[in-house]
Amino acid sequence: MGHEISGEIAEIGENISGLSIGDKIVAMNVALDVGKGELRGLGIFENGGFAEYVKVRRTSVFSIPQGTSIKDAAMIESFANITRAIKTSRIKENEKILIMGGGNIGLAFLDTIISERNPQYVIVIEPHEFLREKAIELGATDSLPPSKAKIRKILKSSGPPSFIFDTVGSENTILMGIDLIQKGGTILIEGIQKGTISLPTFQIINKEVFIKGCLGHDKEDILAAIDLFAKNKVHPNKFISKVISLKDIQNTFQLFLEPGERKFIKILVKM
Repeated sequence: MGHEISGEIAEIGENISGLSIGDKIVAMNVALDVGKGELRGLGIFENGGFAEYVKVRRTSVFSIPQGTSIKDAAMIESFANITRAIKTSRIKENEKILIMGGGNIGLAFLDTIISERNPQYVIVIEPHEFLREKAIELGATDSLPPSKAKIRKILKSSGPPSFIFDTVGSENTILMGIDLIQKGGTILIEGIQKGTISLPTFQIINKEVFIKGCLGHDKEDILAAIDLFAKNKVHPNKFISKVISLKDIQNTFQLFLEPGERKFIKILVKM
């Protein structure tokens, strides 16, 4: 457990160059050669950052840009998912954008796309009021609960979205996206749902919808995210709602399981 790791180098293995003890770094998985068939991922398939020390491959170590704190740097991996999404979707400037889900990844996309692509509008669909308010704070044109009637009312004046970024990936959000997208628009799905769903194929064909999946990040995406931090183009400090100690981790995980209003974006664990 424990990915999105930032910290300091405490020890260096043999034949490792370009690093020094005390260097401030982020450690994250880099997309693998699919042909090898290996599952890697710090804090997912391998031991992660919920420990005092973690062993990391040299290929997974990236220097934190000067001026970025170790705390804020924990957000670099989130933004690396976004730089990949922007790259793989080939999203251009002046798009009309709808974001499904205003959690950490949805809001990171919002923060980045405003900085990098100057959209006509960005509307965030999110059930939790706290996260909707955060979306507005980060520059969203509007933020609405997942009510199709309310969304359609807003889109009636601003026009249907040309691009939808789905961080939920549920049957409900995917079907809503297909229904709302403009003809020839793109839906990028980053949220993961277990199992399969039924798709309205005639509607997809009739509207000429482009549906694209997106997962993880490669070295190029990570470096692009680090560049965003180095140039102060995004606002990681606005995402970190709380920092806890390891002894509080069980109660914190429980917050994600409890029903009711969510009142945080990102909670970090300080070792």
